Amino acid sequence: MNYEVVDFKTVNVNYRLDTGMGAELGLTAESRVSVKTPDEWCGYVYLYLNTKIHDPEEKYFVFDVTTETIVKVPDEITEMSDELMEDCIPIAQEKTYTAIRKMSVAMGINELDLTK
Repeated sequence: MNYEVVDFKTVNVNYRLDTGMGAELGLTAESRVSVKTPDEWCGYVYLYLNTKIHDPEEKYFVFDVTTETIVKVPDEITEMSDELMEDCIPIAQEKTYTAIRKMSVAMGINELDLTK
């Protein structure tokens, strides 16, 4: 299907970074997604992706970001479905993971690349 990303933005970022830590940390990434549509169907899907990257104890490194991706779906789709949601989630992930990578580089820390 031909989906168009109409808007993408970071809506919330929280982080904790202990720069005094002198050892490598094992990090875990976890994501949650929620999908919203306007009360009356208008062909737009709003995806909110929360991604949290952290060390096991959440003591030295926590990077928690929530993004909003607005996707315009083809006109022939007239309602929200599980299949539509499954199609749109990878679009939100790609946009979010690119933003996380850029933010981590801008912060001067090792690149956080979740696409691997």
